[in-house]
Amino acid sequence: MIFLIEFSTAFFPMLFAYPQAESDQQKIIIVLIVFLCVFEIIAYVLISHYLVYGKIRNATEMLNKMASGGGLSKTHSITIDNTADELNSAVNITSDEYARLALVRKTFVANASHELRSPLTSVQGFLQAVLDGTANDKDKEKYLKIALSETKRLNALITSMLDLSRLDSGKNPLSRTKFDINNIINETVSKFEPALIKKTLQVNVEFARDICYVFADKDKIIQVVTNLLDNAIKYSPAYSRIIITTGIHENKVYVTIRDFGYGISKKDQMLIWDTFYMSDKSRSPVKTKGSGLGLSIVKKIIDEHGEVVWVESSRGAGATFIFTLTLFDAAKHTSDVGKIIQSSEKGGSEK
Repeated sequence: MIFLIEFSTAFFPMLFAYPQAESDQQKIIIVLIVFLCVFEIIAYVLISHYLVYGKIRNATEMLNKMASGGGLSKTHSITIDNTADELNSAVNITSDEYARLALVRKTFVANASHELRSPLTSVQGFLQAVLDGTANDKDKEKYLKIALSETKRLNALITSMLDLSRLDSGKNPLSRTKFDINNIINETVSKFEPALIKKTLQVNVEFARDICYVFADKDKIIQVVTNLLDNAIKYSPAYSRIIITTGIHENKVYVTIRDFGYGISKKDQMLIWDTFYMSDKSRSPVKTKGSGLGLSIVKKIIDEHGEVVWVESSRGAGATFIFTLTLFDAAKHTSDVGKIIQSSEKGGSEK
């Protein structure tokens, strides 16, 4: 822009007027042209920076207003400086993000209230029946067992909400260690043995290696495997099976957990990672109690590790959840710029 102005007001007269002028006049023309060029440059810089300053000031005021809870707003102006354009874009993006977070917060509060109220109402009703004497001796034990079951469900829901809150807040950073993912899978399967026996489910485990060391946060990966296996058991029909496998490609381990349940439609596969999304709406014609937080926690943990998790499924064909982990590499995972980043595991670190 500035070069076009300079050419039209200074260099253009130089090309045509200068050759026709006398010697003394040519000197005057040169002085005038130099003065004009300097004046135009100074004027352009002052005007453009004044406009940019004004846009930056307005954008800053908007950001401060949004940060203090004064509502959302966007900029709708044109500036001749890219920096101001970028700042305006940042303001608009921030406004959109505030709006999205506000919607997420409202939805979370509404869903959390609903999920907490349901077991509490159930517990209250059964306990009231026992205390009022409306339940006979035969029903009292049944009612108390149901109430106990609902309190366990409520406790699991609150625990999941706290886990999700810690993940969102970033107050529980990763503590990466070297551990055998095969052991984690075997221990998790053993933990679910009563539930497997209750539904007469068979679990087939196939490992790519006898020992497979990965570099990740052990406790959080245990939570990932636990949530995915619990999900598979929940939606598997009785007398079916669950297949857990590991595969290795380059420096990645692929952990696969497959069930033969009702499956997930293509449309709903993106929704299952949302907070409080109840998977039974798409996966099974039979309502299954759950917090709707398990897969959200899985996604956040895997994302936090910089890995990927996805699902492969279709209606009536079961569901296969796959996530990746990074293989342990002694050359890469023992130190970082002289600082040890491999933390000691409980009971001693592995070497």
